[in-house]
Amino acid sequence: MMRVVVLAPISTSLYSRIVVHTLARDSGVEVTGIVVRTPWTLNRISSEFRRDGVRLIKKVFNKWLLVNAAYSDFPGETLQTMAKKIDLPGKNLSDLARNWNIPLITVADHNDRRSQSFLEKYSPDVIVFTGGGIIRSRILDIPRIGILNCHTGLLPEYRGMDVIEWAVLENFNPNHHIGLTLHFMDKGVDSGSILLKQFVELKTGDTFESIRLRMEPMMVSLILEGIRGLQDGALKEKMQKNDEGRQYFIIHPRLRAKANQRLKDYHFKENQQDIISPK
Repeated sequence: MMRVVVLAPISTSLYSRIVVHTLARDSGVEVTGIVVRTPWTLNRISSEFRRDGVRLIKKVFNKWLLVNAAYSDFPGETLQTMAKKIDLPGKNLSDLARNWNIPLITVADHNDRRSQSFLEKYSPDVIVFTGGGIIRSRILDIPRIGILNCHTGLLPEYRGMDVIEWAVLENFNPNHHIGLTLHFMDKGVDSGSILLKQFVELKTGDTFESIRLRMEPMMVSLILEGIRGLQDGALKEKMQKNDEGRQYFIIHPRLRAKANQRLKDYHFKENQQDIISPK
């Protein structure tokens, strides 16, 4: 039985809730704990504002105020449709913890002493990170196997932030450069050993927002596949080399606009090709 603890960024995170519920339903997994980071601390608000700037307002609106409604108008599978399919109970992680009888604590930071003591008490084989900031060494060293994260970029080429936008901006054919990577976390930024990759194909009319919405259910599936693969020994990790990729940072609004135009141009060229050479 694989013992798993889930780290979550906020109690209402739909992604975190689906990950917990999906893992708890798996007969080979025991979810031994949930650690939720509270959003209402001065340090967190100030650090996230320094990182995201005015984008933080949109982020809070989508992830906190809208909750499930943020996904309601999107065609195809989203976290919301996945939640309905698996009959996700409750409205937050506290409800889910009660439903599955899983210990849960809320902490100011995933790296603080309360979080560390909780994780040591429930001695997980694997910790699944679903968001909530940088993880420090004393937490990284707790699980027997490691801490899993699903990165919305293809590693090692695209580490860091806004990697979908950067991939479109830099490449004539972005289809070969957009995807997900399940990896172990380490002291670096998206530099830990790689377990699984999944390419994400662009669709006509895609925006950066729609690509991310389509990625989210894939992330859940990739985490479950990774847990099962670690359990039965089928997965072998591949170490990254520091010089294999680059770390990207928040893209400037002007460059994001350019990437957005390049995405539109890519769709236009694809459509023109279909008209000229119908399949």
